[in-house]
Amino acid sequence: MELIYIFRILFRRKWIILAVGFTALVTSFFLTLNRKDLFKSQAQMSTGFTISEEIKLSDDIFNLPQIDVKFNNVIENITSAKVLNLLSYRLIIRDLSSDAPFMKPDRSKWEKNELLKGINLEAARKTFIGKYDSMQLLRSNLRPEKQLLELLKEYDYDIETIKKYLYVARYQRTDYINIYYRSESPDLSAYVVNSLLKEFQRYYDAFRRERSIESMVAMDSIVKKRKAELDERINTKGRYLADSVVSTLDPNLVGANKLSQISMYESGLAEELSRVQSLNYQIEQISLQLQSLGESQQPKTEQGNNKEYFELRKEYNDLYDRYVKSGGNDPVMKAKLDDLQRRMRLAAPSGTPNTDNGSNFVSAQRATLTQTRIDLEGQLRSANSKISFYRSKLGEAGSIISTASPEKSGRLEQLDKEIEVATLEYSNAKERLTLASNMEAGVSNFKQTLYGQPALKPEPSKRLIVMALAGFSGVVLASLIFIFLAYIDQTIKTPLQFQRLTGLPLLGTINFVNLKAANLKEQVTQVEVGDVHRNNAFRELLRKLRFEIESSGKRVILFTSTEPQQGKTTLLQALAFSLSLSKKKVLLIDTNFCNNDLTVYNDAKPTLEEYSAVGLNINSDTVRNLITNTGVENVDIIGCRGGDYTPTEILPKDHLLNHLQEFLHTYDYILMEGAPLNGFTDTKELAQYSEGIVAIFSATSEIKPADKESIKYFKTVKGKFLGAVLNKVDSKDINL
Repeated sequence: MELIYIFRILFRRKWIILAVGFTALVTSFFLTLNRKDLFKSQAQMSTGFTISEEIKLSDDIFNLPQIDVKFNNVIENITSAKVLNLLSYRLIIRDLSSDAPFMKPDRSKWEKNELLKGINLEAARKTFIGKYDSMQLLRSNLRPEKQLLELLKEYDYDIETIKKYLYVARYQRTDYINIYYRSESPDLSAYVVNSLLKEFQRYYDAFRRERSIESMVAMDSIVKKRKAELDERINTKGRYLADSVVSTLDPNLVGANKLSQISMYESGLAEELSRVQSLNYQIEQISLQLQSLGESQQPKTEQGNNKEYFELRKEYNDLYDRYVKSGGNDPVMKAKLDDLQRRMRLAAPSGTPNTDNGSNFVSAQRATLTQTRIDLEGQLRSANSKISFYRSKLGEAGSIISTASPEKSGRLEQLDKEIEVATLEYSNAKERLTLASNMEAGVSNFKQTLYGQPALKPEPSKRLIVMALAGFSGVVLASLIFIFLAYIDQTIKTPLQFQRLTGLPLLGTINFVNLKAANLKEQVTQVEVGDVHRNNAFRELLRKLRFEIESSGKRVILFTSTEPQQGKTTLLQALAFSLSLSKKKVLLIDTNFCNNDLTVYNDAKPTLEEYSAVGLNINSDTVRNLITNTGVENVDIIGCRGGDYTPTEILPKDHLLNHLQEFLHTYDYILMEGAPLNGFTDTKELAQYSEGIVAIFSATSEIKPADKESIKYFKTVKGKFLGAVLNKVDSKDINL
């Protein structure tokens, strides 16, 4: 379908299209007439996904697609029903508890509402508080709670209304999420964006805590399992020593409790190794966090306090080493260690620098992390001391056993390797348990970086833009509808449509003419002397068709169609009249037995079925009596009676059609009209008597499956088929 055709379709219906656009514009005008001003507030939250300052619990890779997924998850959680319900509870509780509520619904209408009639607002407020504290949703299947849901709708605090005016999105490719809310009250908008972030963090922390507890329970069971496996390996070695090795040892070298001490040392060694692994990881993460905070500004604290603290720390570490080497059972040394630990806390640097207020938070955080790292380093040093002690004791016992029983040392080495593997598995499991514990105790990365403030002026209404878009949309929609209807329209309105749908060659097009105002003869033969511009389109199109017929070289031509009411009779007469204007003599033969309109219109003698040339001369007076003059010079006609029969059924043995060549001595052209192909076989029977066949199609008809079968027939008689004529074309579609 060409663009010109589409443009002309739209141009013809321009007033309808413009009327639709104008209607849409007027409708939008009235719909926005009572639109209230809306005030927008914005809050902003930092997620920490791209730049994190907390201790990471795993070695995450900086993965942009994964970060995008995290942002989408956060936005989905912020706008989830759970969080928005908590926000709606908070809003309704605030309004029911305040003398200056944000929303003031018309309570007189509540009496007409069956759910709100007689509602106790104080009881409703208490129920909302209970649901808010327990983070539970209202259930619509319970009438009391359904009543509360209806109350939320009256205050416009239901989820659907909140979502309508809420917008949450990531700010470009940054670490921030923006939250916008619009309402009729500037204070309400600011309150909503700030409260929404609080409710999200509250919900997220609760959810995170629940997940962490589940992880800790699962990891605790794994730790216990690994510990049991380690104890089993140690006990296996102990039993082996008791059964196979002790009998070969000198009683002076090995006492009664030596073997039990070996098992205790190995168990303690495993515990401390797992502890060292966990402490090293925590110290590493704290160091990374301190590095991310930048260079420390030296706080102006008292030098004496720092010196005292480090002296106490050194004394504590030395005493702790002696305590471990002595077996860890000396109560006096334990009491001194506790006293030193208490004094270190008192002497620890306050970490509060005398700098400007803008760096107080960072300095305090750095001081806290530094103190935590010092404590962890102390614990690490203590654990390493214990490991050295346990290994030295185990080494002494191992050398004694190897010296006294060298043949047993291979089995002992195998048992030691099994204990080492079990120790490693136990250490890893315990480290994961520590990480899960840290996650449960830690805080989320989400920080509100921008707090919503009440807007000073309302948002632009954009009413003119809305009206313009409505009008434009109406025009576009109406245009698309007309284009769609034209696309699905199977009528052959234009020459282009005809050729696209049929694939037949087109001899010519004839425009539609209203013959009620003037008869056909006048339309074709009456030439207006004053019309120097030749504005009679019907006559000009007939002249073009006449030229094509004359150029074809065919003189006996059968005119047919696929369906009735295509305009064959009228077009056949018009063509004959046009040929007469060019001094051609034409004979019309009505062979359309199912509809002999050509005979009726010209008041012709119905003689075709009766004539037989047997024993007669074609030039005799008998033949001349068969012909009727149409009233137009050089145009004659032979009519038929018509009936329910075909040419082969009704025509005599030596009928007139067998002698058409004789008539060509008198006439230049013989034009025959055949019955429609879809319902009758007349045209196929008459084709043998014609030199050419012309198909006539009406521009108001559609191409149906039956038409396609008839079109196939036209393509099989290539030697005779001259082409098609598109009749009754709208004058505006002639050139399309």
